Amino acid sequence: MASYSQTPDRAGATYLLRFDDLCPTMDKARWERLLPLLRQYSIRPILAIVPDNQDPFLDRNSADPTFWNHMRELQSFGATIGLHGLGHVCTATGRSLVPLHRHTEFAGSPEIVQRSRIQRGLKILQGQALQARIWVAPRHGFDKTTLKILQEEKLFLISDGLGARAVRRGGLTWIPQQLWAPVDKDSGLWTIAYHPNTASDAQITQLEQFLARRHTQFSCVPEVIENCALPRYAPKDWIQEQWMLFRKRFSRIRRKLTFYNPAEPIATVVPAHAVTLDKDSPTDRE
Repeated sequence: MASYSQTPDRAGATYLLRFDDLCPTMDKARWERLLPLLRQYSIRPILAIVPDNQDPFLDRNSADPTFWNHMRELQSFGATIGLHGLGHVCTATGRSLVPLHRHTEFAGSPEIVQRSRIQRGLKILQGQALQARIWVAPRHGFDKTTLKILQEEKLFLISDGLGARAVRRGGLTWIPQQLWAPVDKDSGLWTIAYHPNTASDAQITQLEQFLARRHTQFSCVPEVIENCALPRYAPKDWIQEQWMLFRKRFSRIRRKLTFYNPAEPIATVVPAHAVTLDKDSPTDRE
């Protein structure tokens, strides 16, 4: 069993694995490359499902008729179902409580719109015999209005935040999500988010190697809730989040810098696809 350390004075980090943008039209071939890892290491991930996808970026295949049954099977094996918005259409421009992106699906949207989307999403999942246990906001976009509605809909867990421990905040329990690739940590609670639609062979191999070394430190949402103290959000959590935000913003600026060879014209730049993303920083679509 994993060690559920949330504080620096206890050795051993705890990890959660989360898969985002799951929907019937996702890239099934890439997703199926990840499944053997879940079985081999008994990983019970968070499955962030888009109930009614309207985002063309997630239309990678024709709708898979087995998708919903597959999600039910994973739920029966201990995976936690996450409500990943409604349609994943990110046109709202309000400031999120986790301000990583300018355009999201929820932050800044009117209360009536947010409530309708959350209720419709929950209804779709319930109609597929899936019990959403945790909120996963598309592009980390949600505000105080979202928190109010989530409480009313009895969805009391959030997979978000950049701290290193689960906390109670705004009437809900926040389980942090700070990584987009495996990173060795000595302590704390860390959620690694993977996007099966865009996960490269190298990224899948990296996860496989990390699980081979660290699989005993992976937990699941129910066990984290049971074993963590769940303190109130405190100034040290705010400081941790501000430091993480600074690092992520700096990483984005660094990726956008123009690199050039003195022997070439200054306009020569490194193609966007050739830039290596930092493993603790989100891409523009995450």
